[in-house]
Amino acid sequence: MEKPKMKEFTERRLLVVDDEPNIVNAVRRELHMPPFDFSAYTIDGYTDPVLALQRASEVTYDAVISDYRMPTMDGITFLRELTRMQPDCMRLVLSGQSDLETLARLVNESRIYRFIAKPWNTYYLKAALAQSLDYGEVLRENRQLVGLATARGLSPVAGMEPGRVLIVDDDRAVVSSLSRALRPPLDNDSLFVAIRDEAGPWVAMVGEVRIHVAHSAAEALRMAETTNFSCIVSDFRMPEMNGVELLKRFAARQPDCTRILISGQIEHDDLLLAINQAHIFAFLDKPWTDHDLKTSVLLGLARHSILLENQRLAGAYE
Repeated sequence: MEKPKMKEFTERRLLVVDDEPNIVNAVRRELHMPPFDFSAYTIDGYTDPVLALQRASEVTYDAVISDYRMPTMDGITFLRELTRMQPDCMRLVLSGQSDLETLARLVNESRIYRFIAKPWNTYYLKAALAQSLDYGEVLRENRQLVGLATARGLSPVAGMEPGRVLIVDDDRAVVSSLSRALRPPLDNDSLFVAIRDEAGPWVAMVGEVRIHVAHSAAEALRMAETTNFSCIVSDFRMPEMNGVELLKRFAARQPDCTRILISGQIEHDDLLLAINQAHIFAFLDKPWTDHDLKTSVLLGLARHSILLENQRLAGAYE
C-alpha cells in the first residue's frame, strides 16, 4: 500500500505589508513560533506598500500577507501591482472588513488565495499560509506538465469526476451542520464563487460535490476501502481514535486525499502531529465560519484534482 511521501523542509521568503507596525511584528512573531509546517521563513515586513513594491522588484517572494485597508495604497491596488510583478507569489489578505461583496471584488481583481479576518486565530494564519505554499507548488508543477503535454499534443485536462467529501464526527449535530454548509447550491456565496473561479479549470469543471458522512473513525476507514475521496474533514476529539490518528491512517490508504482537521480545543503537541505526521492541508477552529469551511474544502478539491492531473500527465512520459 502506498504511503504518503515525506515533505522536505524548505526555505521560504515572505512579504508582510500592513500600515500598523504592531501587526507586521505580530505576523512575524507568530510565523517564527512553533508549530511549524515544512518551511523556514525569511520575512520582509513593510508599513509602506510603495516601499514593499520597490523591494519586490528586487526580491522574489513565495507569498505575501497584506492588509486590506491602508492609507497610502489600498490592498486591491497593491496586490494588483504585485501580481503583475510576481504572478507566482501566493496572496493572502488580512482585514477586519467583513463585506463579502467587497472581498469578492478583491479576489477577482487581485487574485488572492485566502482572506484572513482580524483578529485571526492563533493557528489559522499559519495553516492558511502553509496551504497557499502547498497549493502554489502543485500549480507550478501542473503548469510545467501542461506545457510538456501541449507540446506533445496531449489533452491537458482530463474528464473530471464529482468531488467526494467525507465528513467524520461522532456528534451527529456537527455532521449535519457541516454537511448543510457544503451541500449545493454553493453559488449563493459570492466570495466562494469568486475563489472557485480563480482556482482554475479543475474546480470550475466539477459540477457536483458529493457529501459522505461517517460517525466514527472506524466507519471512515472502512469507507476508504471501497470509495475514493477527494477530501476528508475530521473532528479532532472522537472517542475511539482522535482525528490526527484517523487522518494518518486515512493517508496511508488514500495519500492524495486532502486532509482537513477541525477542533474547538487542541493541544500544541497534537497540532504538531497533525502537521508533521498527518500532513493536514488545513486546520479549522470551532466554531468555524461557513466561508472558511467552504474555501478550505474548495481548495482541497482543487488540489486533489490537480494532483491527479499531474500524475496522469507525468505518466504519459514514462
